Amino acid sequence: MYEKTIGRPERDPFDVLVDVLAAVDRYDFVLGVVPVAFAVALVASNVTGLSTTGAVLAASVVGALAIVDACYLNPPIDQDST
Repeated sequence: MYEKTIGRPERDPFDVLVDVLAAVDRYDFVLGVVPVAFAVALVASNVTGLSTTGAVLAASVVGALAIVDACYLNPPIDQDST
């Protein structure tokens, strides 16, 4: 069930991953912080015995701060307008 593309050389999956990560900018990482903060909060609440409500509240503060930073404190600017 493996298809071989015609006319395109096979690329190493590691090289593809490196290319994708090189194309990621600061704002992509900021958007990634939000779900990671919630995942870490839920794991931490289960492992340490913290209340889930408190952990989710802390994750929501972290996510909100990340979005405020990306949208208002360091907003993306158009390179042509400078």
